Amino acid sequence: MKLSQHAVLTSALFASLPVVQAAETDAEKKPFDVSANVALTTDFVDRGLTYTNGEAAIQGGFDVENIYESGAYVKTWAANVNLLEKNTVKPEDRANILVGLYLGYEGDLISDKLSYELQAAHYLFPGASSDLNYDTTEFMADLTYSIQKTDLGISYFFSPDQFGTGNSHYGVFSVTHTFVNELEISGQVGWQGIEDNKAMGFDDYTHYGASLSYPIGDFDVAISYSNTDLDNADDVGGDDRVYLTLSF
Repeated sequence: MKLSQHAVLTSALFASLPVVQAAETDAEKKPFDVSANVALTTDFVDRGLTYTNGEAAIQGGFDVENIYESGAYVKTWAANVNLLEKNTVKPEDRANILVGLYLGYEGDLISDKLSYELQAAHYLFPGASSDLNYDTTEFMADLTYSIQKTDLGISYFFSPDQFGTGNSHYGVFSVTHTFVNELEISGQVGWQGIEDNKAMGFDDYTHYGASLSYPIGDFDVAISYSNTDLDNADDVGGDDRVYLTLSF
């Protein structure tokens, strides 16, 4: 309610104005925050492995966060994929899309310098044959310590049956620093352990990577490098690679 529009109102109405404003403020409070994101990358790389056989991918999702002023969130995310499937997999049975569904909670421990996140995720490959056992559930716990524009993070992921190969354990340590001009540099080292290496097609491995990103308007532009110590890295898409990502 603008005062200039009601200059002829009585002083009694003016006295009630703060109450009306408070009611409007309460009404404007939202039970959650909704956002969307989209990215275009020259190569979809995760944990040192390509999910698109070195080809471009478009990725995007919707986030519902801060549910009832808590750290709870629900997210969805999707991307096109081109997995290195064997010739024994019929073209009509192969995976072309990856969809992720996430339920989680994040907050601070002791102070805002130390934050945590707990998450349950389920990954779906619509259209892929169920015999391939691609659909996977995974749980994550993360701790991040922030000091002087530097974030130190450690995360642990567990899947009870990743891609039909039994238990999977993944741990990663990351460092991110943001400069005064908003240029961001980050690096990470991770280790992936798999129960049934033969079924997965490769051994347990270590991967490492680094990236530089810079905001341009509403966009972020990043150049990244990734590699692994797999002996058959060339065969499973874990060789060294450089890729560009434009996100909004």
